[in-house]
Amino acid sequence: MDSMPKRFFTLEEAREALPRIRELMQQMVTMVVDLEEAKQHVKVLAEKGEMNTGSAIGTLYIEGLAAISDHVAAIQETGCIVKSIDEGLVDFPHIREGREVYLCWKHGEPDIRYWHEVDAGFAGRTPLDHDGSS
Repeated sequence: MDSMPKRFFTLEEAREALPRIRELMQQMVTMVVDLEEAKQHVKVLAEKGEMNTGSAIGTLYIEGLAAISDHVAAIQETGCIVKSIDEGLVDFPHIREGREVYLCWKHGEPDIRYWHEVDAGFAGRTPLDHDGSS
């Protein structure tokens, strides 16, 4: 079990963390695109049974997966939760009206504007100003 105490973000703290999260997510999105091409190559090699040929692309693929894993770890070390690399979804644990919810940000959004219940996920996103609070 993770020994680090869970971090809860205020909206201000989440917004302060966002530039770093955005930068890491942008790098990951780029890496995923690059890896997709390498993945097809690795798949062909695997189908031909040529995995032990020392393929440079195979090595790049493994290194790319490791780099993405490192980026996910870097985001999660801040206390955020990476929900989807493909969609660029990151949640920030937050206390709202005395209970745990998630502030929600998606890659490409200019700011953190939504929250959702812990069990609701992306589909349950509610605008932060929906009830007059910001």
